[in-house]
Amino acid sequence: MLFKPPASGVRRWSRPQRAIHWGLVLILLLGWWSGSNDEEWHEWVGYGALALLGLRFLLGFGSRHPHARWGFFLHQLLAFRRSPSADHPDGRPVLGPLGAFSAMMLLLLMTATAVTGWMLTLEQFVGEDAAEDRHYWAFNLTLAWTALHVLTHVVRWLRRRRVLGSDGA
Repeated sequence: MLFKPPASGVRRWSRPQRAIHWGLVLILLLGWWSGSNDEEWHEWVGYGALALLGLRFLLGFGSRHPHARWGFFLHQLLAFRRSPSADHPDGRPVLGPLGAFSAMMLLLLMTATAVTGWMLTLEQFVGEDAAEDRHYWAFNLTLAWTALHVLTHVVRWLRRRRVLGSDGA
């Protein structure tokens, strides 16, 4: 069997949270492609990123789903006392402090990338070279952190044949 069956039917991600996550994956890929191939598309992709990130920000305050709220991330960072690789006592994968930190970093880096891209339209205030440098570095940090994110999921799968979120989420 490729994956262990879910230990429970508890959903880790709400539908809006999942849609935003995969929308941001698509935005990242489209932004990477359009940055070298189509400047007009790249600009619209950036506006899409800002819209999705804005929705995710609002979801963190107003979601009925507990795992989508910012308080959940804070709780994981401040109160989680077990190993970051530990599972919930009932066997469900959990988001430990490193996972919460990583998720927050990805959201912050994608926000920095989108905002620095938008700043290119304000070059009279910040200077085109400075804005391009910030956008370049924000994007490359986002790519590096995304690669680390994917790598941790691959390692987790190789070690346990189970991915975070495979519990029905």
